[in-house]
Amino acid sequence: MNAAARYSQLLLAFWRQRDLQAPLGRRLVMALLVLIGMAGLIALPPEAGWRLVAGLLLLVDLGVWLAVCGSLQEQNHPTAARTVPGHVRSLKRAALLGWALCTGFTTLLLWAIFPPTGAVPLMLLSCGFIAVFLLWASRMVWLWLLFTLLSPLLGAFNGTLAPAGRALATLWSDHTGLMLLAGLLTQATLVVLAFGAGGARHTARYARQSLMRNAMRLQLDGRQVNAAAWGRPVEWLTRPFGLVLDAWQRRLLACADNGSPANVMARAALVLHGAQHWMYQLMGITVLAVIVLVAFVAVSRVMHVPLATFLPGAFGMGVAIASMGFNPAFALPTALWQSRREQALLCLLPGMPRGAALNRAVATGHLRNAAMAWLATSLVLLALGLAAHNDWLLCLPLAAMPVMVINLTRQPAAMRAPQVTTTVWPVLAFFAVTGLLYGLSRLGAPLALLAVTVPALSAGLLAWRWRVLLRAPAALPTGRLS
Repeated sequence: MNAAARYSQLLLAFWRQRDLQAPLGRRLVMALLVLIGMAGLIALPPEAGWRLVAGLLLLVDLGVWLAVCGSLQEQNHPTAARTVPGHVRSLKRAALLGWALCTGFTTLLLWAIFPPTGAVPLMLLSCGFIAVFLLWASRMVWLWLLFTLLSPLLGAFNGTLAPAGRALATLWSDHTGLMLLAGLLTQATLVVLAFGAGGARHTARYARQSLMRNAMRLQLDGRQVNAAAWGRPVEWLTRPFGLVLDAWQRRLLACADNGSPANVMARAALVLHGAQHWMYQLMGITVLAVIVLVAFVAVSRVMHVPLATFLPGAFGMGVAIASMGFNPAFALPTALWQSRREQALLCLLPGMPRGAALNRAVATGHLRNAAMAWLATSLVLLALGLAAHNDWLLCLPLAAMPVMVINLTRQPAAMRAPQVTTTVWPVLAFFAVTGLLYGLSRLGAPLALLAVTVPALSAGLLAWRWRVLLRAPAALPTGRLS
């Protein structure tokens, strides 16, 4: 086997190992990106349209490189990878080749989006560090958490880091070629060091990565994942959640009333939603919100800077807030599929609704939980968007409304087994609608008009879907007609 064939086998292994149950998933994503690019070329001015296409290619480039990084780390088994002579060395060389290709292509796309005036070396160095970060993040997932939490806090350290920044800028301007060469050599060294040496630490880390990869695959298949699947630290951190949920269950059982449909459905929701129960969602979001708020306030107090200093990071914060607030609601229908075996017993409980009443009760519970999460999340996004003067953040709550209506009014009896495509489509549709609304606002459509039109269309969509849902067969057991 020649070198080109050997390295292509290593770099493209992630594509050849795609999920056989959903072979069209990646192609559908690519088709969606092509449609967005074509729409941009048609609706936007030529210069802006081609920049949109370059931006989409940039996302694809980084996404493919991240998938390659995860695949290379998975191939670097602490034992099996070392039974084939030269395999680990080939993995490192393949990683260097992939890093060089990703860095070069990313630099070219950024140059197309923002034509520089002599800033190509700095752009090349920055793109190389981004590629290295993605490689190391595939090895140490907690780097994503640090990046998410600390990147908005960097504004507080502007004064402290300013002298070092000026010194680096002076050194760069005086010795650009030497600094670029040193930076690229450092990045190449970090690429090689990202692969474990096969010792005890590598074995333990590989086991943790295997647990996390398996949990992520289960989630993409629409299956519920308990805390143990993420490893012992996560299981330990979520143990208080289980105690609170146990207390809630005891309270519901102590106040059981088979004559109250609300009480019956509240008890049934413990089984129907499992790990997606609203108590789990509320506690998880509350804990994350408290941690982030304490971090921001602490840095603000220690560094003696106002909280407004962090507003330049509003974009990243908004995406994180929207993901925490909206994604759990997107997963509620999928949670029904996982408990379908127990649902046959639930239907025998005294006071359990039947027929259309059961459809109405299940859909009402979903919409109520989603509406509460949407309201709380929207208030936070609205305040953040107005403070940062960021129209994109104001489009997030509006985009979630039609997606929630379509997803939460599906006919449970006719649902099919969740796959990657059915699990991911609400998130992709949410960001696609967000991009559409933001594009309309940039083209001159007033946000006030969008704030009236989108809820009106969502209400009409809900009325139509609601009538269809009430005429559908009984909701439980889920998927019995699929």
